[in-house]
Amino acid sequence: MTDSASRDSGTAASPPPVPSTGRDTAVDFVKAACLLVVVGLHAMMAGFTVGAEGLTITNALDGHPIFAWSTWAVQVMPLFFLLGGFSSLTQWRRLRGAGVSASDYVRMRITRLVRPAVLLFALVGLTLAILALTGLPADILREVGFRIGQPLWFLAVYIGCAGLVPWMTALHERAPRLTLAALLLAAVAVDSVVAATGLELLGALNLFFVWVLIQQLGFAYADGIIGVLPRWALFVLAVAAFALLLFLTTVFGYDTDMYENLNPPTVCILVLGVGQLMLFATAHPWLRALADRPRVARVGLWVNANSMTIYLWHVPVIVLVVLVMLISNLPFPEPLSLEWWQTRPLFLAAIAVALVPIVMLVRQFDRSRHDDREVTMSPLLAATKVLLGVAGVTVILLVGFSPAAGAALGVLLLALAVQLRGRRRKVVEPVGEPGGEPEPAAAPAPGDDPATPPQKP
Repeated sequence: MTDSASRDSGTAASPPPVPSTGRDTAVDFVKAACLLVVVGLHAMMAGFTVGAEGLTITNALDGHPIFAWSTWAVQVMPLFFLLGGFSSLTQWRRLRGAGVSASDYVRMRITRLVRPAVLLFALVGLTLAILALTGLPADILREVGFRIGQPLWFLAVYIGCAGLVPWMTALHERAPRLTLAALLLAAVAVDSVVAATGLELLGALNLFFVWVLIQQLGFAYADGIIGVLPRWALFVLAVAAFALLLFLTTVFGYDTDMYENLNPPTVCILVLGVGQLMLFATAHPWLRALADRPRVARVGLWVNANSMTIYLWHVPVIVLVVLVMLISNLPFPEPLSLEWWQTRPLFLAAIAVALVPIVMLVRQFDRSRHDDREVTMSPLLAATKVLLGVAGVTVILLVGFSPAAGAALGVLLLALAVQLRGRRRKVVEPVGEPGGEPEPAAAPAPGDDPATPPQKP
């Protein structure tokens, strides 16, 4: 392993190792598990009741005595971003080695992230408009549109992080520890200024500093900077991270609920991510053994290959299931009541049954528009593409799926349209999960080395 401290200080170092470009089945498995946790948690949080005033939508878990503390376990977005950083780094290095430019990489990644959202924006906006014409109360439709739009913060942030991968990789390869330290200081500074001035809007800066820092930690893990420690030391660091999190929430006044620390992210999200990463690194051998089981591998591969579609469509599917329940005159138990808990397994099963075929249909639409034309892109156009993607999603976050969703859809379509034909050799756009790994042809056979990059036929 290269002595990164020597690189940071500019002194001579031993010859660097071959950069990490391989898959890690434990990473794929945990990313898939994180996504399923997110879907399940959003389903549990969906509180729908029907009373004299009609349908009411609430957060069913809000106010539950143990929910805030449980978020330390179920708030898995930091870990997902960390492992996404691992996947993005290894994919970019493979494509870079094949001659793909940074701008073309950004074009491919942003197209893969934005294209599924275009269909979502169009269909959800159209559906809500039709429901409005049927006489459904406007306040209910606004609430539904807002709830569907809420999880899209992830897409906006992920587009921004994906657009920075080639340049953050360069910083990582030149000065990994210095890059991490600079981002950490910036994140702490933002929280400190917000605490001192009360200007909460400034906290939005940590949408950049915190999530890019978490992505960089994924880079560090991919290159073994963290994995060189013995497992007992990794576990001790995990315990230390959660102890620091306890200190921050009980002494420094941060909220115990990690969802309250999410948007904008605070340093608590960063500390939580470090703890999760250390636990993942500690359990890596066992996770890899589990992930290499053929049945587990097949499920994990399917979830990862469809992860962006699953994430984008799971909330609309929850709304669809609730709509079927309304039409069928099924009961809506009071959230957190005994009957509500008893019906949750069936509710979750109904969401899964509805989600799988919808994901497959959307996937077919997406694949039918797979684009491997010969293109090239200037850095300016690549940056424009990223900014348009972020802007389109941000509109929905601010106004929900209201009539303004049409403007958001237009911005996303413009983001897809921004590209320039050229004479570069054909670059095949990678198909896979938003973490950046190309979709493998088949599950690894027992005994295969999952760290070995897939070979071209």
